[in-house]
Amino acid sequence: MLRDVRYLIVFAKVVEEGSFRSAAQALDMSISSASLYVSKLEESLGIALLYRNTRKLSLTQDGKAVFEVAQQMLQLYSDNLCDYKNAKRRGGGRLKIAIPAILIHSRLVCKISAFAAREPDLHLHLQCSDHHNDIIGEGIDLAIRLGDMPDSGLKARKIFMLDRVLVGSTDFLRRYGPLKHPRDLQELPWIGLTMRPSSRTFFHPSQGSFEIFYNPVATVDSVEASYRLAACGLGLAVPPRFLFDTADGVEELLPEWKLPPLPAYAVWPANAPDDSPAQRLISHLNTQDTQLEACELVEF
Repeated sequence: MLRDVRYLIVFAKVVEEGSFRSAAQALDMSISSASLYVSKLEESLGIALLYRNTRKLSLTQDGKAVFEVAQQMLQLYSDNLCDYKNAKRRGGGRLKIAIPAILIHSRLVCKISAFAAREPDLHLHLQCSDHHNDIIGEGIDLAIRLGDMPDSGLKARKIFMLDRVLVGSTDFLRRYGPLKHPRDLQELPWIGLTMRPSSRTFFHPSQGSFEIFYNPVATVDSVEASYRLAACGLGLAVPPRFLFDTADGVEELLPEWKLPPLPAYAVWPANAPDDSPAQRLISHLNTQDTQLEACELVEF
């Protein structure tokens, strides 16, 4: 059936152009292929559509009837394809984006919003979750992912680095006393994250690195939820620095020991076209502001 549709389109173009040569040029195919397609259509239908020799061709009576159907199909195909191409040139269409929920409160959302406002014919579909979405399975055009990228067959570009901070509530620090070294943290209560291992590596400018492992007293699937539980005194958490606010009743612990920042990547399917809305958004994210400002807290 699909082959017959292709054959009908070629047949209609041959009749419209008046020759196999002109139709082949219009369809960007060889003359022999155009002739073969018409012959295959005749064979499929069991009728002769064209009488032809090396200099001219004419429609048979059956050919005239089939041409009416083929012409409608060709016109429908041409019109709809042109409408779609014109919409793409105007910047229309759909852009499905997935970002970590924790970045809802960052400048990243404002930058995405500014991009969408600049393209009024573009429909934006934004998914927010701290879990990694299945980019291919869910038809996502662009995802922002935090952390090192595995080799997944997807394309990726680093767009900023996300600073993190170790925090605990003021009451928590009073209960567990002064903390001087990361080894003091291993036996303390922690808020775990389902998407991260229960370990942390700290770096000191003169003492090097130190890795700890812990057993969380609670596990959540949201970075912001871990921060809120820490603010309530349940345990330690490592939120993005832009989320940290002493007004929440939390304090930074071991400020001389730094956690490595998380790289943030724009990730997209490998076969996405270079002129797609996703690629324009990536360019917008790379050129607007600085990488550090990409994750400053925004007051809405």
